[in-house]
Amino acid sequence: MNFETLKILGIPYEIEYSDKLVSNLMRIAECRPFFLEHLTKPLKVSLLRNAKVRAITYSNQIEGNTLSEKEVSKLLKKKKKELSDSEVIEVQNYADALSYAEKLAIDSRPLKISDFCDLQRLVTEGLIQKDQLGKLRTIPVSIVNAPSGGKIDSCPEPHHLKMAVDDLWKWLEYTKEMNPFLRAFAFHFIAVAVHPFADGNGRTCRLMQHLLLLQSGEEIIRYVPSETAIMYHRDEYYKVIRQTKKLGKLTPILEFLSFCFAESAEKITKEAKHILKTTELGPAIRQEKIVLLVKKKKEIKTADVVLLFPDVPRRTLERDLEHLCKDKRLRAYGEKRARVYRVR
Repeated sequence: MNFETLKILGIPYEIEYSDKLVSNLMRIAECRPFFLEHLTKPLKVSLLRNAKVRAITYSNQIEGNTLSEKEVSKLLKKKKKELSDSEVIEVQNYADALSYAEKLAIDSRPLKISDFCDLQRLVTEGLIQKDQLGKLRTIPVSIVNAPSGGKIDSCPEPHHLKMAVDDLWKWLEYTKEMNPFLRAFAFHFIAVAVHPFADGNGRTCRLMQHLLLLQSGEEIIRYVPSETAIMYHRDEYYKVIRQTKKLGKLTPILEFLSFCFAESAEKITKEAKHILKTTELGPAIRQEKIVLLVKKKKEIKTADVVLLFPDVPRRTLERDLEHLCKDKRLRAYGEKRARVYRVR
């Protein structure tokens, strides 16, 4: 299919595989089973909460917001108020837009351009002129490095926008059978290159990446905010946007965004596995394993239990042993320092 306006504007839209891209997709694929098969309910709740805070924190930080994860977490626990602080408004707006994206993902209907515009309206409410909210811009803009203020690239003039966004939506329909990660990453870049709004383009495009992956059924996206890695590699992010446009191929940005997602997925998988080995094991499961160990060895010391659960604090394990004695499943013999435990 021909996307004439995108071609005229010099915005690449065809996807080619590279070794690095395939490697990054494989890294993501290796993380997916963990999120599908191994999460307990408490851990799911914790990971979802953390993912929300991180997505809001780092997508805004990419654009220059200075609020930390801890500050954002506190803000999200408060009732929304009429505030004049722009950084606080950005956080509250992104939280609203993220919730809206999740509602859209539940709906089985195809996404509309109006949904894209609604996300931008939610992201920028109270921050820009009302006549630029939720609609294609009527003013010229540039892609700018938020921290430095330096111009990265020029953007299409306003009179090109309707046709360019129409092309983008035709491209979405044309690519609906494509690998969902590649499709979402490619949309992210094409939409940023079109830069359809007066403000909030980066945040809105990252939300659309999230939404497209949610809609495709990729459950992992609920737990993995790749904004964390993008923020960490922010200078590279801007460099790759410029490089992709100059090269006329999507390969650099696809490699970069897939790398960021893979890096975030691996980090969160590691964090979650650590939690599972400690708090998420739960005292009941730990205590069952302790009893099995005693039955196998006839008697044990606290040091044996520490070896069994090296990531669990010693005091927690001592409480487990006390609980088992109180429940009369184990009996303790000797003074505290030389105490041994046996099955009753």
